[in-house]
This record gives sequence, structure tokens and C-alpha cells, in this order.
Amino acid sequence: MTQRITIRDGVLNKLQTLFGYTFPPPGTTEEIDSEKLPAIVVGFATENIEREMHGGTGRQLDLTIAAVVKSRGDVYAALDQAAEDIEHALQDATLDNTCDLFLLNQTQFALDEDHPLGEVRLTYRAQYSTEPSAL
Repeated sequence: MTQRITIRDGVLNKLQTLFGYTFPPPGTTEEIDSEKLPAIVVGFATENIEREMHGGTGRQLDLTIAAVVKSRGDVYAALDQAAEDIEHALQDATLDNTCDLFLLNQTQFALDEDHPLGEVRLTYRAQYSTEPSAL
């Protein structure tokens, strides 16, 4: 298992303690329907790599945590609550030592104009290092 998967699974483990959300399998949104909302989906966004001396690499993995909500009232209030829930669950700056540093980098909001649906997408940056392979 790669460090990326270990970090992703660490995020999922923390989030699955939240009450009232469904969690589709990683890498898919097929199982999301309005009956299963709110839902949280975790995925990879980008990974930047910096070469270090002696063959190791410093990596910055951006993960997206998207919460899809449905609301007949103020959809922004529902999105704000989802963002707060996610941020509270992911407060640990090392994500239980799965990485060197794990911090919120960006939050984006989007609405579906045709339905009472919204999405809040939080991007977290996980910094970690890999060691060179022994020859």
C-alpha cells in the first residue's frame, strides 16, 4: 500500500466517526442519490514532488473531501455545517502520524440551481517524505 492510500484511509477513518453521513466507496460517486444525502466523498487532487539529496522526495498530496447536501431551507447553512463537521474531524495536524503535516488549504462551495443540492469541497494538503530505495 502506498503512502497516498494510507493517508486517504486515515482521512476516511476520521470522517466515518461523523454521524448522519453516508460514504460511497473511494473513487466513485455512483452510489450517491438524494436518499443517501448528505454524503462525503474523499479523493486525490494533485501531488507535487520535490527531489531531495540522496534520492528521497518531499511530497505534497492534495486531497479533496466533498460533502454533498440536500436542503429545503438554507442550503448554505447545511453546507457550512458539513464543512464544520469535516474540519472538526480532521483537526490532527499529522493525521495520526500518517504524514508530517496535514492542513486545510481551501474550501469551495457550489449549488445546483435546478435542485435543492449543494456541495462543499475542502482541499487538504498532506506533506510527507519518501526514502530512496536501497540497492
